[in-house]
Amino acid sequence: MLATTFAVVVVVAALAGGDDAETPAGPGAGPVATEQPGPASDGGAGIAPPSYRPPQKLELGSLGEPGGAAEIVLASSSTMRVDLRSMSRSQTGVRLKRNPLYGTGVMRPTSCRAPRPSTQPRAMQAYLNAVTGCLDRAWSAKFSQAGAVFLAPRRVFWARPGRGPCGSYPASGAAAYYCPSNRGMYIGLTHVIQQSGQTDPARNHVPYLAVLAHEYGHHVQTMAGIGGAWWWEVSERSKAAQDAHSRRAELQAQCFSGTFIRTVRVPLGVTAARWQAVLEQDYRRGDDQNGLGKRDHGNGQNFAAWLDHGWKYARPGYCNTWSAPASHVS
Repeated sequence: MLATTFAVVVVVAALAGGDDAETPAGPGAGPVATEQPGPASDGGAGIAPPSYRPPQKLELGSLGEPGGAAEIVLASSSTMRVDLRSMSRSQTGVRLKRNPLYGTGVMRPTSCRAPRPSTQPRAMQAYLNAVTGCLDRAWSAKFSQAGAVFLAPRRVFWARPGRGPCGSYPASGAAAYYCPSNRGMYIGLTHVIQQSGQTDPARNHVPYLAVLAHEYGHHVQTMAGIGGAWWWEVSERSKAAQDAHSRRAELQAQCFSGTFIRTVRVPLGVTAARWQAVLEQDYRRGDDQNGLGKRDHGNGQNFAAWLDHGWKYARPGYCNTWSAPASHVS
């Protein structure tokens, strides 16, 4: 059973000014990482495989863009690019539910060449760097279509412990996380393997691809203004409200991950068997499966289903978790 572990950062924003102050909705002192350990042991008992089917009520319209494409405004190529990270408090709902990124259509197949990783740090680093380059090209093209500013994330693929704006690494149980304070993706080259039940990356590299694409999904949210908007909406509300928005954010990152992986399935050899293994792994990492007692990432069914949903349709608009019914982001 594959058990790749990663931690995803909850954006903590210190936003000043009035309700309509034009302020970049970004992080303040730094986010707090929420740990995602490996799946809890089932004691040897058999577990029926879940279906991973997208929620039956997840009807997003003919183009997969909730609310209709007419509500999504794309800047023309001749206009100055918009920085979606800047917004007023009154614009947070628009950033979440009618983001220009949702109107960019299908993500086309991405040309991607990457060496097969191994348990050796240098090999894993070479793999992560190569695939990140592919992610940069794929997502920058989407932002270009949306007429929006895009900056590539920082790559912090570490072999030795260290410290960044979001705290020290490694954190307990955290093999990977995204830090919006410096737009950094942090992945431990050997730590991620240790936290994956020593899964041999040379045998199946797709779990590591999924971890990387998920963390990149959080970077996409940051650049699209989604990361700042969702925290701005709930920063002064209850823990339950914050967890509810956190689940929508995590499940959207899952969907963005699947969207990209679909585009590189041929050059990177993402076979049906390898994909199924990732779905099973992510199902067991859901809030109702991992034994943590938290409700900030989504249950196993939804955690796997949104990843698969992105894979099936490869459209950012189909990843609008902010317009999905509560039962689909539980």
